[in-house]
Amino acid sequence: MKKVFLTFLVLWSVSLFGAEIKWVENFSVAMQKAQKEHKPIIFIASKHGCKYCTMLKDTTLKDKSVIEKINKNFIALDLYLDESKNLVPYMVAVYTKGFPTIWFLDPNAKALFQPIGGYIDAKTMNQALDMVTQVYNDAQKKGKK
Repeated sequence: MKKVFLTFLVLWSVSLFGAEIKWVENFSVAMQKAQKEHKPIIFIASKHGCKYCTMLKDTTLKDKSVIEKINKNFIALDLYLDESKNLVPYMVAVYTKGFPTIWFLDPNAKALFQPIGGYIDAKTMNQALDMVTQVYNDAQKKGKK
């Protein structure tokens, strides 16, 4: 009985504390995955040393419900735009004015909405994720008819 309880406790703690967003760190790979899996992309444009980027990653993106929604419904792309190796479409480079900037893109890298600039809390992120998921799924259903 002790072993069963300990096993349950370990599995529960891993599921509670071990959940992480499955990030892709290459724009082309994210697009390929999005096309293959028929999912939109959540793209977070960051910059090293950015206070609000760190806050977003340390709070909002650690929230269990945010992690679950992103992993289930999106291809997650996280890039530091101050690294020269990270090439992004012209549109993203031009319209990213501050950091972090959260983009929701279709599998062809077309913006689904205006980007969200700055830090947002988990409640606001969950609302955005739900809205984007609903709009994207509705568009996919219409496209199949």
